[in-house]
Amino acid sequence: MSERDRLIAIACRIVDSRAVAEELVQESWIRWHSRSYPTEKATPVFRSIVMNLARDWRRRSKVEASFISSLTATFDDPRDAERIVIARQEVMRIVSALEELDPRVVLAFRLHRFEGRTLSQIAKELDTVPSRIHSYVVKALTHLTFRLME
Repeated sequence: MSERDRLIAIACRIVDSRAVAEELVQESWIRWHSRSYPTEKATPVFRSIVMNLARDWRRRSKVEASFISSLTATFDDPRDAERIVIARQEVMRIVSALEELDPRVVLAFRLHRFEGRTLSQIAKELDTVPSRIHSYVVKALTHLTFRLME
């Protein structure tokens, strides 16, 4: 107890907050008290516990602050909003281009490109041959390519 104010001052110099320093001294007491240190070494051991906890707290708070600032920078970046708008516009162009095609062509394209089915599987489902499904997929890709280049 006689060293409490001095230990708080040491911790406060490291963490720049009296409230945090007091909590660190309290935590140090709990850690020190849970072990059996020799009485003659109590002051230096307790001081090193306080200083180590304070340094750890400072490192952890810097990492947390860096992480939080990187998150806010990511969400506040206006380029991200622009990218989202551009991506939505491209999706709308793709949807409108697909609406111009025959429904069987769109279905074959969707099953092959988005659901990952093979041409043979799609051919069985649509009751046709794989070469026709291949031509459907190529037709959809060609149409989309030209429409997106406009």
